[in-house]
Amino acid sequence: MSQQGWTATGVIEAPLDEVTAVFLKVTEGPVNKDNAPLLNVVPGAGRLLGSAVLRGGPTEFTIRYGPRPGGTVEVEVERGYFAFQGGYKFRAEYRFTAHPKGTLLIYRAINVALGNHQDRAAVRFQFWLGGALKVGLRGSLRRIGKALGCRTYAGS
Repeated sequence: MSQQGWTATGVIEAPLDEVTAVFLKVTEGPVNKDNAPLLNVVPGAGRLLGSAVLRGGPTEFTIRYGPRPGGTVEVEVERGYFAFQGGYKFRAEYRFTAHPKGTLLIYRAINVALGNHQDRAAVRFQFWLGGALKVGLRGSLRRIGKALGCRTYAGS
């Protein structure tokens, strides 16, 4: 079965290098506004990160919630890329590229469940909520704009 999911875009009216310097900063240690700040804007994930800690690096990390593993984080600053995969079914990817008004954000939410699990009701339901996740992206763009002191808006 092919990957299921959706893609949405947004524009951040700040230079690409400024956006990536702030939002692609990831090191070992607790997740907070200065370390892996994009995790706090992943739609639906921010509230789960109070005790989250990253281990590994420099480009691949494991995220732990207390003693339990909670997923993986990948970051490639030079390519403007950040990904978070929680558990076995959900992956969020952020790609930042230059745009005439600053920076283009391409956000993908992907069903990465194994083929025999992709069609299970719980997994299908999660991706049926794509509209709610798009609303979450608009909230993420607002938080990014506030952090950078710039205008942001959703694309397609």
